[in-house]
Amino acid sequence: MTKGYLNFVLHGHLPFVLEQGVWPHGEVWLYEAAAETYTPTLSMLTNLSENEGFSNLLTIGLTPVLTEQLAHPRFKAGFENYLDDRINASYKDKDHFNWIGESDLAHLAERWVNYYSSVRQQFVERFNRNLTDGYRDLQDKGVIEIITSGLTHGYFPLLGKEETVNAQIKAGQSIYKYRYGGNDSQGFWLPELAYRPGYKWKNPVTGEVIDRKGVDYYLQKNNVKYFFVDTPLLKGGKGIGAYLDRFDALKFLWKQFEKEKPEIKGYDLTPYRPYIVEDSKEYDNKINFFTRDTKTGVMVWSGDIGFPGDEYYLEFHKKHFPSGNRYWRTTGKDVDLGNKEIYNDLKTVERLDENSEYYFKITKETLLENYSNTKEPGILVSPYDFELFGHWWMEGIGFLERVLKHVYNDDEIETTTSKNYLKLYPPDKETFVSLPEGSWGEGNFHWIWLNDNTKWCWKYIYEIEDLYLEAIEEFKNTNYPQFDVAKRLINQLGRELFLLSSSDWEFLISTWAARDYAEHRITTHYEHFKKLLVLFKKCKTENLASTEYQLLEKIEKEDSIAWEQDVYKWFELS
Repeated sequence: MTKGYLNFVLHGHLPFVLEQGVWPHGEVWLYEAAAETYTPTLSMLTNLSENEGFSNLLTIGLTPVLTEQLAHPRFKAGFENYLDDRINASYKDKDHFNWIGESDLAHLAERWVNYYSSVRQQFVERFNRNLTDGYRDLQDKGVIEIITSGLTHGYFPLLGKEETVNAQIKAGQSIYKYRYGGNDSQGFWLPELAYRPGYKWKNPVTGEVIDRKGVDYYLQKNNVKYFFVDTPLLKGGKGIGAYLDRFDALKFLWKQFEKEKPEIKGYDLTPYRPYIVEDSKEYDNKINFFTRDTKTGVMVWSGDIGFPGDEYYLEFHKKHFPSGNRYWRTTGKDVDLGNKEIYNDLKTVERLDENSEYYFKITKETLLENYSNTKEPGILVSPYDFELFGHWWMEGIGFLERVLKHVYNDDEIETTTSKNYLKLYPPDKETFVSLPEGSWGEGNFHWIWLNDNTKWCWKYIYEIEDLYLEAIEEFKNTNYPQFDVAKRLINQLGRELFLLSSSDWEFLISTWAARDYAEHRITTHYEHFKKLLVLFKKCKTENLASTEYQLLEKIEKEDSIAWEQDVYKWFELS
């Protein structure tokens, strides 16, 4: 008898990096994640399906911006070349280590040769250079559920215009249907798990006051059935506001929210059931949400006790020059990189077995305890960044496979997709939950994305939002001498706004992970928009010069997200 369900939710996302530099920031980010996460995970899940008949395994969020990159001709060619380079570099490492008498390192170098050769075989032969089709096939067979997100992962609570929020969601559904087959996605990953209810909102930069609808309104408007929140939001926002004193604009936003939504006090509800959002009472389609589980989350995410920090797992940060291969184990979280010990690939099997068994044990205990209290099979939602498995934590895919097998072979708990659980156990129609504004960022509010170092980014975004909505109206009401050129321009202007408003840039700036690169991308998309806007105004009355056509073509090539779509249509609220 099934007494509970485990739902892994893997959030796959990278900003648009094609044609935006290669190394250390740029296309290599995508190739690394494809080699270490997207391809091997697809192969592992396909094996579980084909060899063992597994189904309803987990939920995978592939953001539209990631999907568009994986489907892009440049990625397909570039990734194969990248893998060839990795294989050759690993061979050179092997020869070098043999030459200096380091047999253990030579063994690990050969291991990298075999690893990259296997990934290349999977990509080219097994999946025909098409990872998106591979994931779609798994969904068609009922092995996984794929969900969508905002087109470029825009940070919804801080976007200045309702049209922009709706466009992110509408575009997400459009790309999902185009790449994964026919129907809308029932599930939606809110970028950064950032939720905003409806209330009278005052822009923290411009001061504009807007009577805003909640994010859930635009979700139901675009046929979304459910989304996910972090645990503090279910409890009424405990912990929110920890960074308010750091930045006046944040304090202002929080006070405005408290003023407009004083009724939110928190709920003593189990996080192992979905609920209906209070604000969706009046909508044609009710919006449901699932809550992130903290018990299992801490076992992976915690910097102190998380499994990826195990001393025998591969050290992410120490790399061999010039190949970039990793040959050392974590050794200890306080051990300097220079003192890391050589990786033992046999020892990791033992650690994976132990860690996965413990994770399964805690998961089962939690679900059985919930069943004892509620008399109904609950769902333990365990969401992670997809790239954690394989890329950041090389052994993570092996861990994931082991946990799935443990659960699949158990008599009391099962794996599930979010959609499948919602069908079996829909929310109580009498229980409505008011969610506070927040995210899964530090302090559960907006500090990572809005602070002294990022306020200038939002000035750019808010300016471009206004200009683009004006340009769309002008496009609709003008007879152009060259309509096709005007249409290309209005679409590319929209792409620049989408790319400018990606939440990744503020995150990278605030965490100093790749600050210069993020600042460059913000500035570049802003400048591209302004240059294209000049051409858009000109083409209203005259043809563009040859150099102006060349500029348009150059920007179209560099910023080609949703290259087959009429982007401007997504900004219509009707």
